[in-house]
Amino acid sequence: MTKNFFYLRFIIITGIYNLLFSNVAVGNNKLPDPVIKVRTAQIYGNISNLKLSEGEEDVTIGVSVYNPITGQNNYKTNLDKNNRFSLNVPLECSTAIVGFNVQTKTKGYVSCVVGLDQDKELQMNIVFDDKGDMKIDAKGGLNLTSDDMKNIGQAIILFDTHYTWGDYYKMTPEEFAEHELNISLKERTNIALDSLALSEKIREYLVKSFNLGYFKGRLFYYKDAAENSFKGAGIKIPADYKAAEPEKSYYSFLSKFNLNDPQYLYSYSYSGFIKAFLSIKAFNIPQINDMPVDEWLKVVKNKVKDVVGFDSGLFYDMLAANAYAIQLNYRNKPLTNKQLENIKYYYKDRNCGIEDILIKNNKEIIKTLESNKDLKINKTPAIAKEKLMDAIIAKYKGKVVLADFWATWCGPCKSAFTDIIPLKKELKGEDVVFVYVSNVTSPKESWEAQIKVIGGEQYYLTADEWEYILNNLGFDSIPTYLLYDRSGVLKNKVTGFPGKDKMHEMINKILP
Repeated sequence: MTKNFFYLRFIIITGIYNLLFSNVAVGNNKLPDPVIKVRTAQIYGNISNLKLSEGEEDVTIGVSVYNPITGQNNYKTNLDKNNRFSLNVPLECSTAIVGFNVQTKTKGYVSCVVGLDQDKELQMNIVFDDKGDMKIDAKGGLNLTSDDMKNIGQAIILFDTHYTWGDYYKMTPEEFAEHELNISLKERTNIALDSLALSEKIREYLVKSFNLGYFKGRLFYYKDAAENSFKGAGIKIPADYKAAEPEKSYYSFLSKFNLNDPQYLYSYSYSGFIKAFLSIKAFNIPQINDMPVDEWLKVVKNKVKDVVGFDSGLFYDMLAANAYAIQLNYRNKPLTNKQLENIKYYYKDRNCGIEDILIKNNKEIIKTLESNKDLKINKTPAIAKEKLMDAIIAKYKGKVVLADFWATWCGPCKSAFTDIIPLKKELKGEDVVFVYVSNVTSPKESWEAQIKVIGGEQYYLTADEWEYILNNLGFDSIPTYLLYDRSGVLKNKVTGFPGKDKMHEMINKILP
């Protein structure tokens, strides 16, 4: 009896032990499900033995957050004199995977990926050896391994740069989808993951990110892919070839991917995917405007529920949130009182964090628009392109002119707009004019929306005018900045934003 008792006790304890550790193992193979919540996550640490190149001083710590509603946002701080840094990073989710970099104005020293948690601060110790190789010791946050932090970015590069193509013009939309899902996407994913040391949970994160990115970048554009492959084949007959626009049923491949899974919120592709989904022609999804959210979603569900495989859940809440975000961040149009009322009513009992995000985003847009009341859209002078730039600058004779060459599709250009806001405030009241020059490669509708939050003197050139100015002034990339003195003489030409302080220094030299 005693022997049987101890044997039974051993079996029970062993079972409990295995159950506990089995659950731990399963938990370790999956990132925690993100919850929509507006709060900050803290990241701090120190960097040891960083040897700067000659002439470099300021070291910037940057964090890039891929929010599921507002998209990418960048935050930064400086390394202090004790080689320490601290940064509170606003997040739209309780947890997030974000980009982390250490750089000076001319060189990057650290580029990796870290996991943040609003409830667990992340401490990082980065040490360089004498050869310049880096070792990362991190505690807290999502507790990513050193291999994960170093290799996530490399995996993304491998996926993005592994080129796959096919004779898509020979394929029906359905054949194209099958080929891309079963051959191209799998091939690129395997190339990205097979040679790198990555934890299981990060592999799952990357697979989901690759899927969404590939959907919005390739599978949502069958018509473009087919017509481009036809052009690439060099076939002249029939010269009027046009691929068919896929019907709604084409997108039924999405039902295989459980888009309600909250793990997708980690994806760096999520916001772009959702916004691309909303613009698919076959769905004909209307703008949300002042429609009550539940009524708008009823229309949307009737159009897409058969495609995605469900008619309720997180995915639909995020569709509505991103419909508002398109209005705010792409059209730079604040929410109406009716929209604010609709948002508050719909999200009060579900994903209330979405309401907080949209209200915060709306206040930021209103504030930005109010600060850019100096916006003026100028007609391009009716003059020969050889004299065009001189004519533009002559309009502001007696003032220092900073001409900013940019485009709506240029990420660094738009990032610089944010960085230069403090400079514009510091120079307010001075004889300095900010002139912005773009061209037809920026779609007119997008250009008109974006300049609302940029302000300044805006010019929109033809392709010939733009090309002549670039060639004549000797620059071939943007952003590029031309600085003219009060007499209209070009004093500085800088490609790439040099930083607010450097820009201020350049202006101050010719301002008196």
